[in-house]
Amino acid sequence: MKSIIVHAGLPKTGTSAVQAFLSANTERLARAGIFYPQHSVDKNGISAGNAGSLMERAGHLFVASPREIAATLGAFEESGCHTLLLSSEAFLPELPGIAKLLPEHARFVLYVRDPLAFLESDYNQRVKRLAHPDPFEASPDAYGGWLGHEHLYHALDSADVRSRLVLRPYLPELFVGDNLLTDLLDTAGIDTAELGDLSLKQVNLSYSLHALEIKRALNVLPLGPKLQERLDVHLQSCPLGPTSYTLIPPDDHARLRKLADDELHALALRYDIESLEPMRALLREKPQKPFHPQQLTDDEVDAVVRHIATVGKRLTRRIAQTLLEHPEVELAYPSLRDSFAASAAALDEEPVASPTRRWSSPFRWLSRRSRPAG
Repeated sequence: MKSIIVHAGLPKTGTSAVQAFLSANTERLARAGIFYPQHSVDKNGISAGNAGSLMERAGHLFVASPREIAATLGAFEESGCHTLLLSSEAFLPELPGIAKLLPEHARFVLYVRDPLAFLESDYNQRVKRLAHPDPFEASPDAYGGWLGHEHLYHALDSADVRSRLVLRPYLPELFVGDNLLTDLLDTAGIDTAELGDLSLKQVNLSYSLHALEIKRALNVLPLGPKLQERLDVHLQSCPLGPTSYTLIPPDDHARLRKLADDELHALALRYDIESLEPMRALLREKPQKPFHPQQLTDDEVDAVVRHIATVGKRLTRRIAQTLLEHPEVELAYPSLRDSFAASAAALDEEPVASPTRRWSSPFRWLSRRSRPAG
């Protein structure tokens, strides 16, 4: 029997990296009998995945679509492949509706991340993409909730989903194979022997602590989406500051670890799920990353601004101008005004290289055959 595998996240579980690989290797997958519908990926390697293969837009939401599902199943049959593989976090809220429209042998795969890591990742993403300006709050309900914005529970409440669902831990120590992709393919029962290298490239790179703080501070400015996008790209390349850190103070970490463990245990009991128990055991013993408060010195602020000026001259000038035009805006790091002003001034003082004069023959417009002899 042919297989249908629907990978639906959860959020913050490496879905973008998987989709970037699958989208770039559709022909290789097809040769191995796996049909993965093509979709676009942005410059950060992020996309909605195969959302349009099973859903259609209704306003700002995606809803399960009988028409799109029928078209996708038809294309799958015509492909001659034995496995239909689909991936999109957008599927998650609509899984109950999707389950009713797909054949009964379709299976769903979801990954659950350490709730504390999810909490911090969700915060970081809000600073990066949603212009969140506030310091981190060590509360499980501060942002999107730490188990997938309640959509996981909604999906598990559906018997159509629950009876066909595989819930996997998103923890490298528990992956089958080298990474998330090899674990997903193993879970789907896909033989990887014909697929060759399954290494995943890191996409949507995390910020260092220093970069995160500068982005958070600048989020109060009306930079607009284009400048925010440029700033994001340049801060992803910033080498300054810790890259392995936590914003959760040690006392809060102990409290939240207990709450997270209780949450995972309650999830397992409520839905009779044992697959997360190994993750619970590992997380209880896992040491906390080094704690760093969200506080930079003026010198650290200036160093990040100089990095931005090195890789983004136009961006630096635009931010300096925006800071000048908005003196009323309160900044988490007031020294940003002087740092950007100084960096922009230094860029304006850079000497302009003179174009190199090249010797040119007065006969350069003539072909070699038609040039006069002698």
